[in-house]
Amino acid sequence: MPRFLWPALVLAFAAPLPAQEPAGGAKVYKAAVPAVVWVHSARPNGLATGSGSLIDKDRRLVLTNFHVVEENPKATIFFPAFRDGQPIPEKTYYSDRANRLGVAGKVIALDKAADLAVIQIDKVPEEVKAIPLAAGTPDPGDNVHSIGNAGKSGALFGYVKGTVRQSYRKKWKAELGKGKVVNFEAKVIETDSPTNPGDSGGPLLNDKGELVGVTQGGAINANSVSTFVDVSEVKQLLATRPVKELKADTTAPAVTKRDKPLTVADGAKLFSADAVKAADEALAELFKKEFDLLIETSAAAPKEWIEKAKAGKPDERMKLFSDAAEARMKAENAQGLAFTICMDPRFITIELTGAYKNRFPPDFAKKLGESLRVLLKDKKYDEALAEVVKQVKAEYKGK
Repeated sequence: MPRFLWPALVLAFAAPLPAQEPAGGAKVYKAAVPAVVWVHSARPNGLATGSGSLIDKDRRLVLTNFHVVEENPKATIFFPAFRDGQPIPEKTYYSDRANRLGVAGKVIALDKAADLAVIQIDKVPEEVKAIPLAAGTPDPGDNVHSIGNAGKSGALFGYVKGTVRQSYRKKWKAELGKGKVVNFEAKVIETDSPTNPGDSGGPLLNDKGELVGVTQGGAINANSVSTFVDVSEVKQLLATRPVKELKADTTAPAVTKRDKPLTVADGAKLFSADAVKAADEALAELFKKEFDLLIETSAAAPKEWIEKAKAGKPDERMKLFSDAAEARMKAENAQGLAFTICMDPRFITIELTGAYKNRFPPDFAKKLGESLRVLLKDKKYDEALAEVVKQVKAEYKGK
């Protein structure tokens, strides 16, 4: 049986606001990038990747190109994770954690001629805001900003600034894969900003951060011109029946607030009575500030759970730990932080839930976990309990 020595597990999707307000393109990028996504679409001959953007949070709609998903009815979406206020750019960070970070999606509408597709995804991070659609087409000479995931780069969420050259209705051809040429017809925006394979489907934004177009790519034999599908084509697709009839998401249950604070559940008998009493008093204080701190210990994990952990890869085990912590929070109608200790196999979980994920520093769980590893290794369980309470109280100041 593998031993998991006190791993601290958490991933924050949101980052604290920067101390200084960015200007120009940086401001547009900061506001929009949380809603820009990396799109994966499985093909018989391999994996196709592209870009997209969240355009409707209530209905969980992601906009991309038809040629990114083609005829595949399913897709996997990756929202950016953040570190130190910036999106983590390394592709390997997401591909190594695909089971945990990937969000399943279903293609619900296509406009093949305009090279557009709409994907409805299973869930949206709570802190992410949809990118609004612009009222109309930008004029020649207007600034525009594009964000995408160039295929030949090792980085995601890249930014390019450009200028509108012209907008008009156009018929053109594009090569999709080896020898596969597709005909398109749509109103397009041409810019002087470069695009690369993989950027397809990403947003073209005006200075207000509104979506004015969708990256399509470069037309055959158009060496220095990038093409974007105009926002008017997007609106036409959104007005079609498959999208128009979609209701806003009402399936997510409302959070039921507890009528009393949680108390320490020490199933493994690790803590002294005095330590539990002090922790329970702190949990009651946090409860008054509308924060639930779940603290539980167990002597052993269920047998079937251990088998899954043994068979899983590291990222699959992390997801297993994380899901178990979130399930306990839901079972208790709690919102805040779950801290659990299991003695066999040995592991801890530190999991922020709901809107509280973006109310703590992105590295909060990592730093807390590092502090706890030393204490737990030395069997200083009371001190570990006090450390959890102390650090949570220090960071959480109330709503």
